[in-house]
Amino acid sequence: MIIGVVLLVTGVNYLKGFNPLSKQTHLFAVYERIEGLSVSNPVLVNGFKVGQVTKVNFLEDGDGELLVEFTIEESSLKVPIDSEAKIYSSDLFGTKAIKIEPGIAQTYIQDGDTLLSSVEMDITAAVRKELEPLRRKTEELIKGVDDILINMKAVFEDDATQGLPSAFESMQRTLRTIENTAENFDALVENNAIVLTRIMTNVDALALNLSKNNKNINNIISNFSNLSDSLITVDIARTMSKAEKAMDEITVITSRVNRGEGTLGKLMVDDSLYNGLVESNIEIQELLDDLQLNPWKYVRVSLFGRKQSAKMSKGDVKRMEKMIREEMAQQK
Repeated sequence: MIIGVVLLVTGVNYLKGFNPLSKQTHLFAVYERIEGLSVSNPVLVNGFKVGQVTKVNFLEDGDGELLVEFTIEESSLKVPIDSEAKIYSSDLFGTKAIKIEPGIAQTYIQDGDTLLSSVEMDITAAVRKELEPLRRKTEELIKGVDDILINMKAVFEDDATQGLPSAFESMQRTLRTIENTAENFDALVENNAIVLTRIMTNVDALALNLSKNNKNINNIISNFSNLSDSLITVDIARTMSKAEKAMDEITVITSRVNRGEGTLGKLMVDDSLYNGLVESNIEIQELLDDLQLNPWKYVRVSLFGRKQSAKMSKGDVKRMEKMIREEMAQQK
């Protein structure tokens, strides 16, 4: 019977994960709360079960902290001394387990060492934390809706609500007008689709042309920039002063010309020079006519001693007419 009881206890413990024939490393961790962790819960490294929880007790100082003892059965596993034993939920049902997150120290744990401890937030707490902002926003939204309803109630209870039907009717007419305008615009676009297509084609051609002449445009802009820089460096005030002085001088010259001063003024005002030029032109023409009719008066050439018969030119006729008019005027 004793052997049977021992075998029964050993088998039950073996089914729970306790193997008395394997080498085990006993470790400890201290927690403020264990979130439902119990004896025989698994201990995992990288998702692989390497041991189980063996004991859970309060510390002797009585401050409420819990001392958890667990074993690791993998003798070949080297766990750094700064590793952390974290309690977490291993499934959706909230089953707790301890996972060991390895540290970076070069010193490894020994039997009886105490590891760093932490507790991972369970699924329920995580969902509650994620839903907390949504809950606050929902409460704010409900509060805003309540305020809107209160304001709407105040509006509908006011005497001013008597004009609401006409306001709604006006809004309906406005919406109908907007709808008609949209339909007219659609019809306009449909009727002028060809024109719009040509416009877009021209716009594309213009854009292509601008792209091809981008270098020339850049040169023009650069030249204009250089010109503007040159204009900035020019003494505009001095130039304007000189231009104003030149305009004053031109004004003085124009005034003198208008008054008939100087040669140009006399030419512009007095007609005597023009008249003299006209008379000289007439006399030169008469002289040429007389030279053509009576060349012997100016060039004496005799052929075989024959006299040349004289002919009256237009000038001679005019001079004779002038002499006759003067003689007649004196007789009167």
